[in-house]
Amino acid sequence: MKKLREKAGILADALPYFRDFNQKIIVIGYLCSNILSGEEEEGVMQDIALLKSVGMKPVIVHDSRMGADKFRENKRVAKLVELAGVKAVGICGIDEQTLHMTLDNGYIPVVTPNDIDTETVNLDPADTAREIAVMLQAEKLIYVSKYEGVTWEENQNKILSMTETELKTYMQAQGPEPDFQKKLDNVIQALDGGVQRVHLVSGRMKHALLLELFSVLGVGTVVMRDDRKLYAHEKGRY
Repeated sequence: MKKLREKAGILADALPYFRDFNQKIIVIGYLCSNILSGEEEEGVMQDIALLKSVGMKPVIVHDSRMGADKFRENKRVAKLVELAGVKAVGICGIDEQTLHMTLDNGYIPVVTPNDIDTETVNLDPADTAREIAVMLQAEKLIYVSKYEGVTWEENQNKILSMTETELKTYMQAQGPEPDFQKKLDNVIQALDGGVQRVHLVSGRMKHALLLELFSVLGVGTVVMRDDRKLYAHEKGRY
């Protein structure tokens, strides 16, 4: 009974988040397929399926495993999502009309950056995720990658929440490594393009997506616009 009461309490705490995020578009840049085991990858897709099941509208933009065919990877990731119990459809390249059509019909779009015309071009899925988030005016852009969030080098303390201006100050002071710098540049461009918030979470942490979205402090780093617009469930708690 104690465990049942604990589970009931967790669900009760999550209800305000379900309400605030209902029918909101969430673009997820899944950027860590090369470092996750099959079981870890399935766990990420199951969490994304849960987001869909509680009323959110996820869009997945994924990288490809080293040496794998991009289009086969697209089918593979879409299949993993469907095995988690929701409808998904693979999309090659950025097509706004197709994205809206799949979302409106209850599917999760699973996007690979390349289409037939750019098959041999090296396109960064982090860029594509940001472009789609701005195009769809998504509520959130979430980068699921090897990075756990933004940390200060001096003490390795993670910054759970920061504004766009604070992020710019951090970048000038810390000088992040090039790959992380590029993701942080995308964070700023997404916010400037109208996305409400951008999250950075670890793909290796079990249920990181759920913990980040359905708790006040989260487990990664959330970057907000400078006005720090709060959701109803955050007021008085953030």
